[in-house]
Amino acid sequence: MKISIIVPVYNSEKYLYKCIQSVVSQNPVECEMILVDDGSTDKSLDMMNKAAEKYPYIRVMHQTNQGVSMARNTGLKAASGEWIYFLDSDDELEEHALDIMLKYIQNDCQWIIFNYSKLIAETKKRYVNEMAEAEYELHRDKEAFPQLLNEQVFMLQGGKLYRRDLIEKQQLYFKKDVAYGEDIRFNMQYFQYVNQYIISSIPIFVYKIRKSEGAGSAYYEEAFQMQMDIDQEILYMVKNHYHLTTKAKQQLNRYFYFQGINTAAAYLVVWTQISLRKRLKEIRLIMEDPRFIRFLEKQKQYGDIHKLDYILLKQKNYVVYYLVHFVYTYLKKWMHKELRSFDESRNYYNNKWL
Repeated sequence: MKISIIVPVYNSEKYLYKCIQSVVSQNPVECEMILVDDGSTDKSLDMMNKAAEKYPYIRVMHQTNQGVSMARNTGLKAASGEWIYFLDSDDELEEHALDIMLKYIQNDCQWIIFNYSKLIAETKKRYVNEMAEAEYELHRDKEAFPQLLNEQVFMLQGGKLYRRDLIEKQQLYFKKDVAYGEDIRFNMQYFQYVNQYIISSIPIFVYKIRKSEGAGSAYYEEAFQMQMDIDQEILYMVKNHYHLTTKAKQQLNRYFYFQGINTAAAYLVVWTQISLRKRLKEIRLIMEDPRFIRFLEKQKQYGDIHKLDYILLKQKNYVVYYLVHFVYTYLKKWMHKELRSFDESRNYYNNKWL
């Protein structure tokens, strides 16, 4: 068996069929699909059992509701493939993804990191995540680590192939009591033991984003602190295991800086059910946190921040800072749309008259 595809499932009847079909439609003869029921109370279990009856390479595992981390651990213990791939039950594999994976695992490496597509569920808008890598790049050091953080690749469990023997040898499993950041924590642990890894810009799965099902209210007030806890773990790992160049350290600081910026932005545009007064208070707490200020000052030292951004943040004009960026982003999109319309019109008349 080459690849074990592990799918944790909890009350996913709305999305599970498409998830399963995205795998079985690719005739996975050298793969197994392990569906782990995490105590679902909807029709998910019936859907899994029917799929297992129809396809011999699908297995269904059961457990009481213990969360996605424990469901993945259950799948790991049952897996027999040389490589492990995690697929969330509301995501889908891209067409030909399995062929691509089977091709890449022929290389001598311990980790294969692919790109992914993003799908906004409400608008059906789909685009490929931006990555600087080429279609295939082999790495033998940890220099790409900060870049992968900035490109939002480390945050997701999907799109990666893990060696099962390495996971078992190092006893790497998902921690049960971690409610936030379980993906990045597992990836950081695994990365410590990797000698050679491949990064590819080819998207192999569709990551679905639902604005109506965004980050839960359970960690609104603790979002920044939870992120800082992860950042401290990253800093510890870098200090004790990696030797990064100045350029890589700059990329790492950029990641920390934008974690603060993006968390504060979420209070403005995502978590709008909170009172405006409360949101502004949380933004101020983030921007005036000594750790964020340290990242901000390093951004200036590296010359990696616009002068206006630095002035606005230092003068505590936080709302103005975000208004400037929202307007800039809007104008940039508008200009892109206008230029595209102009190009389409020009091409139309060129084709008509030339």
